[in-house]
Amino acid sequence: MSSERSIRECHSKHAPIFGRVLRPVAYLLGVILAERDRTQQRFRSFGCWRRVLALGVMLAGLAGIPVVSLVIYGVNGSYFPGMASIFGGFLQALLIIRIASPDVYPDWIGMGVIDILIGVVLLFDPGLSTCWSLVGFGLCLAASALVRIWIGLTFREAGAFTFIGSSGLVGLFLLAWFLVVLLSSDDVRLDVPIATDLVLRADLLLRGAALIGFGLSLRNREP
Repeated sequence: MSSERSIRECHSKHAPIFGRVLRPVAYLLGVILAERDRTQQRFRSFGCWRRVLALGVMLAGLAGIPVVSLVIYGVNGSYFPGMASIFGGFLQALLIIRIASPDVYPDWIGMGVIDILIGVVLLFDPGLSTCWSLVGFGLCLAASALVRIWIGLTFREAGAFTFIGSSGLVGLFLLAWFLVVLLSSDDVRLDVPIATDLVLRADLLLRGAALIGFGLSLRNREP
């Protein structure tokens, strides 16, 4: 009897702990499922997949802009690693507004706004020489990746997580790689603007490829 009582007491002590841990998880799952129901009518308009496909192609093309910048950098000494992010951010926001009209897709638009913020951070401090610039860059890139993961989880069709969500996971990996190299390297030859540019270029290229795949998958949803 005493052993049975001790087992019950132990279980009763741990139950509130498990409840506190599982309650936020259950709440998050509920929010995701509710958002899936709310967003199931997105990208239903005729020809929508073509616009998403075109957006992906343009974003992948913008990844080549830093190459041009590097060529110019060798000639006149000017270099701006955030240019592609700003252009890509405006492009995403404007085209998603056009695709969604008259509805609004705040998560998709937010993805473009975050890209603009990344470009603005690099506009003022391309070398991320201050703590605030590095923190701002890291938070913006992490937010961009998390928004893509959120989109992948909350849009149930067209392989959203396979394309958009996975690009968010890769974005988190690229950010972690960049921070590890930057914070652990003692190499004075490390060119931070170029390293930053490589991360943004890879992220933009992969996002463009993800949107191309997502757009092609949307063809099956046309009315």
